[in-house]
Amino acid sequence: MNNEIKTTEITPSKYFKRQLVWRNVISLTMVHLSGAYGLYLSMFVAKPLTVVFMYFVATISAFGILCGAHRLWAHRSYKAKMPLQLLLAFGQTLSLQNDIYEWCRDHRVHHRYSDTDADPHNINRGFFFAHMGWLMCRKHPDVIEQGKLVDMSDLAANPVISLQRKFYVPLVALIWAAFPTLTPYYMWG
Repeated sequence: MNNEIKTTEITPSKYFKRQLVWRNVISLTMVHLSGAYGLYLSMFVAKPLTVVFMYFVATISAFGILCGAHRLWAHRSYKAKMPLQLLLAFGQTLSLQNDIYEWCRDHRVHHRYSDTDADPHNINRGFFFAHMGWLMCRKHPDVIEQGKLVDMSDLAANPVISLQRKFYVPLVALIWAAFPTLTPYYMWG
């Protein structure tokens, strides 16, 4: 029996110039400006029930990422029955952090190639890049190359993930845009 720990290494790649994805830059800017405006509204305009509802929505979103995309699907830390998977997929969609399949692929690549050019959110490119800047740039060629090699067969076989991936854009419109805005409007004015 060999008790040696195997590490995965990649060699440093050629110089890579970041290319901005302007659609993502504009989208993320608008989301953060909307959040600031939402904070203003919650403090001075919104009904208290709406503020409680938005806290509930943010909690569902956080659970969708932390308990769903991260622990359940990316790391396979536990198994979940269909109703819980649907709820977590709802929350993950609400988070607006790409579809589950893409999120998990990038996260698996991140763990396998941490702090290298193949790491989608490589901290060596700076704190802002590691936090959210990576969403505003085209992926490094090493990220794309290594992402193709990650075993994603478990996620490809999952009907919840396949459905969410196929209909991601309309689901975002329904879950991220319509649900949190129309629910308070129609439920309590």
